[in-house]
Amino acid sequence: MRRLILSGLFWAALSGGAVAEKMAYHCRIDGTSERQWIQPVIFIALDRAIDRVVISDASILGANDGVPVEGTLVRDNSSRLTVSWELELRSTGNRRVLLDYRATFLKASGKVNVTAQPRGKGALFNRSGSCLATKLSP
Repeated sequence: MRRLILSGLFWAALSGGAVAEKMAYHCRIDGTSERQWIQPVIFIALDRAIDRVVISDASILGANDGVPVEGTLVRDNSSRLTVSWELELRSTGNRRVLLDYRATFLKASGKVNVTAQPRGKGALFNRSGSCLATKLSP
């Protein structure tokens, strides 16, 4: 049911653009949990006609009143897709933390690498996993 709701949010977020290829990436990230900066499941939607990127995961939906965030298309070529986004979350001490995220999907292998870095801090969090790419339009 949760997947159906998230898919619906992606369709709504990407609707209204020109007719072009729209892709969805359902990514499962290894070695993480819902209580960490990088979530175990991340959804990325891309509308290539307008280079629009929409990202969703449990942290995003929780921090953003159930709404995915807009991202930035960094690179989209024959071998990789790289997107970035930012999100303000609360740390364990209830302090606000602005995080910069970046995800790189390798098209040939289906592997993904996600990084998160709190702005102004030296720590860099890095996790990898795999994505299932699905074409959303003809």
